[in-house]
Amino acid sequence: MTTDALPTEVAAWLPSFVADELRPEMIDGWVTRTSGAIRRELPELASEPDFVAFLNDAVKEHWLAFLAAFVQPDFQAHLPRAGSRMAREVADRQLPLELLIKIYRAAQQESWRYVTGVVNALPTDQIDHAALLIFLWGRASSWIDAAITDSTEIFHAENSRHTKGVAAQRYEVVKAVLAGESTDARRTSAALGGYPMSVRHTALILETADAYAIDELDRIVREVANRLGGSNPLVVHPGGRRLWAWIGTRDQPDLGSLDDLRPALEAIRAVMYAGAPAPGQEGFVSSHDDARRTLRISASGGRPAPVMRYDRVELLALLGCSAEVDRFVDRVLGPLGSPDEPTARIRETVLAFLSHSGNVEDAAEELCVHRNTVRYRLGRAEELLARPVAKSGDELRLAIQHRALFHATEGQD
Repeated sequence: MTTDALPTEVAAWLPSFVADELRPEMIDGWVTRTSGAIRRELPELASEPDFVAFLNDAVKEHWLAFLAAFVQPDFQAHLPRAGSRMAREVADRQLPLELLIKIYRAAQQESWRYVTGVVNALPTDQIDHAALLIFLWGRASSWIDAAITDSTEIFHAENSRHTKGVAAQRYEVVKAVLAGESTDARRTSAALGGYPMSVRHTALILETADAYAIDELDRIVREVANRLGGSNPLVVHPGGRRLWAWIGTRDQPDLGSLDDLRPALEAIRAVMYAGAPAPGQEGFVSSHDDARRTLRISASGGRPAPVMRYDRVELLALLGCSAEVDRFVDRVLGPLGSPDEPTARIRETVLAFLSHSGNVEDAAEELCVHRNTVRYRLGRAEELLARPVAKSGDELRLAIQHRALFHATEGQD
């Protein structure tokens, strides 16, 4: 709001200026001139031809409202209804906020050119050009700034409402698919924003202990899609600090690159659970079920690794944890199953050694220790097992993995 008194010569000039500008042909000329300047400044509007009607209405109503307020000593800037409609339209079309701001700035520049021409045409002996231009510029700037502020608030509110509505709808569609209630793949794809159901799906579940890291989870999903060679991922938010996602690919993806995301996940205290890739709508469901199983078995033990893949724990997940499985693990590990920390490090070393097909160098690199440390721990493991580690087969690997997943917290304070 501006409460400055009108200069005497300006007060005398204003009524005739406003009366002249309110003539229908002058208003039409203002709209044509200003709208044209905006469209020249923003050629991207050419791809939104039906948007011009909203733009023209906003230009017209802004000018009429400005002229009405202009002659009042107590000047008040406000956003006319057509301006509100234009802000909502920009949000509904998913156009950027920057475009809306540029529209107002382009209108401001054209207004200044027009008003400067009007003022310069006035006799200098009747009115002080500099004083009048300063007065006009102050009120025009106040009007534009207020319009941008109000339009920005409307844009964000509309964009938030639209985003929440779309997100809620997609979540309901996903729940129906997972529950087996949706069978038409084409309709499902359309309801999910075009995400294809005919591809091979890799489902992810991500969760973080950091309430402020939800947006980072979205970024990580996009990175996963890029690494796996997928198109735009499908992302839904089931609530809390958890996110569900699906990456669609034409071919079987290589999940090995997911391990490279460990630092990014650790930085936000997050874990990513990946299901096994599978084709079609059935694969959409089964891969998500795999990710959920991976999450469940990880939650039953100690702190999970940043990247948990179902294909690495499938047998463990199917066997579960029961008295019978625990007896098997105790029999295979013997003293190597002790819960103390030194023995736990030995088991970790044995698992790395077996996972790398008995390659000491690769195991040392994974564990970030010297190869002689690996050899020493393998020697201690063979003393505890009373048999060679290299000849123990998959039973030993399975037993160590089960111990790590289901009983990692045993023996800890």
